[in-house]
Amino acid sequence: MRKFELTAGHVHGLRAPFIDEPEKVEARLRELHPDLSLTLFHNAIAGGLAGRNDATRASAPTAAGIQQWLKTVEDVRTLLAALQWHLHEQQNCPFVSSPDRAISIVVMTGNSETGKDGFEDPTNQAEKGAVAENFVQENTKQLQLFNHEAFRLAKRGSRTSTQVWALLYHYDKVRKEVRFELSFPTAFDKRKITRWGERLFLGTISNNPSDFTIRRDEPNPPANVDVEPITGTF
Repeated sequence: MRKFELTAGHVHGLRAPFIDEPEKVEARLRELHPDLSLTLFHNAIAGGLAGRNDATRASAPTAAGIQQWLKTVEDVRTLLAALQWHLHEQQNCPFVSSPDRAISIVVMTGNSETGKDGFEDPTNQAEKGAVAENFVQENTKQLQLFNHEAFRLAKRGSRTSTQVWALLYHYDKVRKEVRFELSFPTAFDKRKITRWGERLFLGTISNNPSDFTIRRDEPNPPANVDVEPITGTF
């Protein structure tokens, strides 16, 4: 794991801290919100991978990727809605926010640097518009008001704006695996996220039949999910 010192300087050009030790990632997720865990995100990504595998040779060329994103969004929002998180959209962009509106999560496909502690930080694979630019700007404003460590330790109820984190995943067609992370975007340019304040590596799931076979469980009864009107930042 790359060594780092958490300071406000990460907003101004330095690479994002990358946390990949499972115990530290789990602890950091709990700091963000007690409902968040490695298991929850693993289950959502596994569901998305199963959606990808539902595509057949007769499907449209982009079906596998689209189905993976749709199912990942559905599963992470369903899992968190069962814990009383709020479902909402902005210009058709789906979010799920904690009951206190302190944190919101959006699902994005990432480029090949996703889930790696490489020379370059990842970025979103699909270009994003005004909605993404707006929440990244809000994230940046929050970090500029406080130093990074104070902001990280601030009580959720004391924050004036919602932190928007991206569940970023990348399907590696060569390795036949999906890598995923939960990361905090802090800069946006030319329809791409260009900087992150913090990156939490959540894991890798193989899609190689020699490693494992995705088991098709019987579907659960549909969840009763209330969609509430937005009352805060999100």
